[in-house]
Amino acid sequence: MVFYDRKGAPAVYLLNDGEHLYFFDGRPAAYLLEDAVYAFDGEQLGWLERGWIRDLDGRCVLFGDQPLFEGPARPSRKEPPARQEPKARPFRRQRRQKTAKAAYKPVWSDVSPERFFGRT
Repeated sequence: MVFYDRKGAPAVYLLNDGEHLYFFDGRPAAYLLEDAVYAFDGEQLGWLERGWIRDLDGRCVLFGDQPLFEGPARPSRKEPPARQEPKARPFRRQRRQKTAKAAYKPVWSDVSPERFFGRT
């Protein structure tokens, strides 16, 4: 599954293992545990809910190929680039306690995918 930003640009994809998110250049972005999105340092970044990756405030950061929730207007999706060979994942640090899920907000987050995944 590919996840797109608010402009329709492909940002990350989910490996076939259903757990790890990668950038198209092969760098690991984050991982999923149940419905939570985590950085490898153990920080919870947000939530994966019915095709949307949301920030901790409940706003939409990325949408998947087939989002199932109503949300903000989705742009036309751009063609994903070729996927580079996935690089080794960093060691997973101890996860911080999962936060309470914020109410779903059908608006776009002000956080870019790069900032969401800690690439700024």
